[in-house]
Order: sequence, then structure tokens, then C-alpha cells
Amino acid sequence: MNNLAYLYKSQGRYAEAEPLFLRALAIRVEKLGDDHPSTKAVRQNFRRFLQQVMEAGQTTQLSEHEVTQDVLRQMQAGDGG
Repeated sequence: MNNLAYLYKSQGRYAEAEPLFLRALAIRVEKLGDDHPSTKAVRQNFRRFLQQVMEAGQTTQLSEHEVTQDVLRQMQAGDGG
């Protein structure tokens, strides 16, 4: 799922990539917990995805999903977290 999200990201298909990143993250958190290296890697991939979307000026393609919007706010505020 994470790999397909990356493929969509590389093609600029942000609206299709976002739910895949979110689902991959939710599965990792549920099965492995927040602090597992795999969960952290998917979270970092999601942040890189959002950074690319922001740099491309395509945030309007993103959903209003709570996780997406929270991370975007953190990134826009300059929070590395």
C-alpha cells in the first residue's frame, strides 16, 4: 500500500496517494504501535508526500482528513514533529 502511494505521489496523483498513505499509517499504528520503526518510516514518508504536495502548490487535492490537516498545520508552522 505504501509503495502504491509512492507511485501515485511520483506521478503527481496526490488525491489518490493520500488515502493510501493514511491507510498504511493507520495499519502500522494499530498493529505495531506509534514507536515501531516501520510506523515511523511510513509517517516520515507521509510527511515527505505532504511536503511535495505543498511545494507543488497542490494542497487543494488533499482531503480534509484530520491526520492530513493536523500534519499540514504542523509543517506550515515549522514544527518538525
